[in-house]
Amino acid sequence: MVSQAVDFQVQTKIDSRIPDIRMHGRIITTKVVGVSFEGRQEVVAKLQMGDRIWLEREPFNPYDVNAIRVTRNNGEQIGYLSRHLARSLAPLMDRLCFPIRGKVYLLTGSRYEDYSLGVVIAFKLPKHDQHTRFEDWDE
Repeated sequence: MVSQAVDFQVQTKIDSRIPDIRMHGRIITTKVVGVSFEGRQEVVAKLQMGDRIWLEREPFNPYDVNAIRVTRNNGEQIGYLSRHLARSLAPLMDRLCFPIRGKVYLLTGSRYEDYSLGVVIAFKLPKHDQHTRFEDWDE
């Protein structure tokens, strides 16, 4: 049996016109959406800057087949990536077959007079290396 080398080069194109994202090299900083639904404000209230977060594909989401869920290290859901960003990243994450980790970059808002809390995250797009392993945020 001849084994074939799989070319797993990550070629992800992110549209710079997507609202609420910033790119610096492979690092993406973006606002998490959906933080005010399903009790997620309580989860966001527990966050601290620098906390580890995970981006996980949710291909069977009834509202968006490209959905990418954002969770805390303990699995509690914070929200989602925006629909526009998820559309660009879903094919990459489907090829990776594992979540991408990142960090809480900024906490916004307050609970004063019905304002809601928000969260901005940062994560690094994986890059293939010569050992067929993907680089992680901390490398």
